[in-house]
Amino acid sequence: IDPNFFDEGYSLAASTGFKVWTGSRLLVETLTWPQSNDSERLREIQDRFRNGAKAVELGAGVGVVGTYLAAIGAQVLITDLPTIVENAIDVNLERNKHIEFKYDDDVDVDDNSCNSCPTWLQPHGLNIGRGWADATAVDWVQPLEEQLTEEQSTCLDFIVASDVVFLKEMLSSLFDTVAALFKSSVASSPPFILSFQRRDAKEGEDSEAFTTLDGILQAVQDRGWKLECLAWRHVTVPKETEEGNILMVQSEVFVFEINP
Repeated sequence: IDPNFFDEGYSLAASTGFKVWTGSRLLVETLTWPQSNDSERLREIQDRFRNGAKAVELGAGVGVVGTYLAAIGAQVLITDLPTIVENAIDVNLERNKHIEFKYDDDVDVDDNSCNSCPTWLQPHGLNIGRGWADATAVDWVQPLEEQLTEEQSTCLDFIVASDVVFLKEMLSSLFDTVAALFKSSVASSPPFILSFQRRDAKEGEDSEAFTTLDGILQAVQDRGWKLECLAWRHVTVPKETEEGNILMVQSEVFVFEINP
């Protein structure tokens, strides 16, 4: 029995937040470890994260992405439902506070790490590597202004989410939250960086349960937003059959940049 089953706002989708998914790994690699074939735009994004960018992560699960971004030098507000924040994110931030992070010699980093907690992450922000992080609860179906402070919702450089819309029912509420952040942070024009793993291989674009690639593209178009692919990769992931056997299957993972 899931001990969190009766917690407010908890659901089957929320229970997946206690796992680390493939999309998180690709997003971390894309944003934090420059490659020789990276686009000029991706290199610009990587540089901003290394040098103190302010980001909010939505649907963070155990907080892998946000914690890593903080470690390389960013300021990150890591969010998810209250149960996940209390039982996963807060615990993991505490475990990683004051860790040291050192780049390879060939990575250019300005020595501008902040020695005191930024005001927008006070009073509970923790020093993680070269940056700072804090966690707070954000439920996508509740008004954003009731969950974030004015400074938290208006000072952002980036909005980040990793593999959070595998079910169709989650896409609209996520995009509603992103739209609210686009509006509140209009002065800083934060892009939305989203990783997405396809799970519609069997049913294709006709899948009734899983969000499809075409579904994301259409939802972005319907809102009048723009989308660019920053990274794409084939991955091999384990999948359990109805008989309980484990098969290794091919899937695709994307990292998108979405702007209003």
